[in-house]
Amino acid sequence: MEQSRKLIKDTKKKFFLYSLIGISFVVFVSYLALKTHVQNMKKQSSIQEMYSMITLQLNLVNKISLLSEKFDSNESTANKEIAASDFQKLLEELNKENEKLNLWLEKNKFPVLHNMEALLKSDNVKKQMVLFIKRAKELLHKESLTNLEIKKNIQFLSMSSRKGLGEILTFVGQKLRKEQTDSLSLLNKMGFALIALCLLQVLLVWTLVFRPLYNTILVQHQKISDAVLKAQSASRSKTDFLANISHEIRTPMTAILGYADILKRETNTQEEKNDAIEIIDQNASHLLGLIDEILDISKIEAGKFDFEKEKINLSSFLNEVYSLINVKSEDKGIELVFKNEGKIPEQIMTDPKRLKQILFNVLGNAIKFTEKGFVELKLSYLKKKNSLSMKVKDTGIGISSEQQKRLFRPFEQADTSMARRFGGTGLGLVLSKGLAQGMGGDIKILKSQVNVGTTMEILIDVGEIEDLELVSSFSTSVIEEKKESEILNTKLSGTKILVVDDAKENARLFKLYLSEAGATVKVANDGEKAIELARHTFFDIVLLDLQMPGKDGFQVIQELRECSFDNPIVALTAHAMKEEKEKTKNAGFDGHITKPVKPKVLIDSVYKHIQNESAKA
Repeated sequence: MEQSRKLIKDTKKKFFLYSLIGISFVVFVSYLALKTHVQNMKKQSSIQEMYSMITLQLNLVNKISLLSEKFDSNESTANKEIAASDFQKLLEELNKENEKLNLWLEKNKFPVLHNMEALLKSDNVKKQMVLFIKRAKELLHKESLTNLEIKKNIQFLSMSSRKGLGEILTFVGQKLRKEQTDSLSLLNKMGFALIALCLLQVLLVWTLVFRPLYNTILVQHQKISDAVLKAQSASRSKTDFLANISHEIRTPMTAILGYADILKRETNTQEEKNDAIEIIDQNASHLLGLIDEILDISKIEAGKFDFEKEKINLSSFLNEVYSLINVKSEDKGIELVFKNEGKIPEQIMTDPKRLKQILFNVLGNAIKFTEKGFVELKLSYLKKKNSLSMKVKDTGIGISSEQQKRLFRPFEQADTSMARRFGGTGLGLVLSKGLAQGMGGDIKILKSQVNVGTTMEILIDVGEIEDLELVSSFSTSVIEEKKESEILNTKLSGTKILVVDDAKENARLFKLYLSEAGATVKVANDGEKAIELARHTFFDIVLLDLQMPGKDGFQVIQELRECSFDNPIVALTAHAMKEEKEKTKNAGFDGHITKPVKPKVLIDSVYKHIQNESAKA
């Protein structure tokens, strides 16, 4: 989800950035294209206008030159008068057009032919035009001219129209026509260039804007598809898990209910009763361990799992683990070997409870899936990583490549058929990996081959220890496990205890445990009765449940403290989360005992609190 949000955020940034770049480019190119087009159109207009004026003047010069021949003495008087009238009109028009051209050249801001413009503005051209007009005007006053002068003027005008002034005007007209043709050709090329630019703009918009957006949509679609497949796979996995967990719960529950029913029979021998009790105890412990595993995985996934590190003697710790786990290997006829490779730390800083949990799960798994051969734990110290490497090698059934991909996923075993054959929920390795990672390490498969065996590595950070000493070897001499004797001691003899629990069966059970240890026990099944008993009777300690109808445990302890009850009050509750322990501590409880609780743990905890209170006094 976080990756999707980041991808969408980055895409938005790129979309706006690239859109801005694309729009800027389009605007810039469009501006240049428009500016070029406007300049070309103005240039074309200027050429056309100038060409029209030059052509008109050239025509007028030619007409004046031709008409001037009418002033020759050989012409009749009538013809001369008509010619004079037309000649004057043409001359006025030429003079007007010349002034118009000169004015246009002065005001023109878009010169198209600088050389021609300079030529037209030059003194030589102006003089020729002035002289041409002057000589033409003289013909209109032929009375003051001799026949020779008239002929010379006619000859001058004729010569000027062919060479001099006419030549210049013709040259300029030709240049203007060529420039006009070139300008039209440029306009055609600009059309093709504009089409190319439009295609380029489309390509850039696609590349910079729509392609990243398209890719993002594809990636998001792929992620959604993967998420759906993953969700479907997870749903199937959880369905398989629920079916498996149901089997794991129902199997011990069947034994518990069955042997509890057997205990009701009056014909049972003492040995049969003891066997039934042992089976009930074992299956109840299995159920409790299963619940703890599920809760631990939930806490790890929620990031609320806490570790309590302490300094431990590694050799003693491993000896204890070996002593406990070796029983399973002996039952299957498998050799269990603990050894070290090189020197290992004498002491490490870690959470012993969680490390033991990891080793029990991994070693227990190796033993469970090994029918014959051995299970080996090889330890080595990785100085550069400041980590302890524990490689667990077995000669079991092995794990295929496909099964390895699912091995550390919650609610999945490597193969559901394995659950039916060997039992288990598939939570042990998942929990162990989460615990190892929380302790600065990891669990991974180094190698595995079907029907040959598997080698897994557990890495654990050894913590910061001053004067870290290394030892060459350690002992795994098995310590014989001593059976817990019947609780008929007098450890709590002479003590008075109040047990407050709305579950009457639990209250009776706790009373039984504590009474057998020599204590005098009173029971209250609600908060009101507990307060009343505590006000009128002395108790060395109060064991108080938290969730009760009416007044809960927090209200009860508050009222008891207000009534000056200063002896220890200990929470006896099924709430096992660290947050609940902090809550009871802040509320004034002297301790926190989690249900279900073994008799010895309960008695030892009560004894410790009473002794601490006596020491204070």
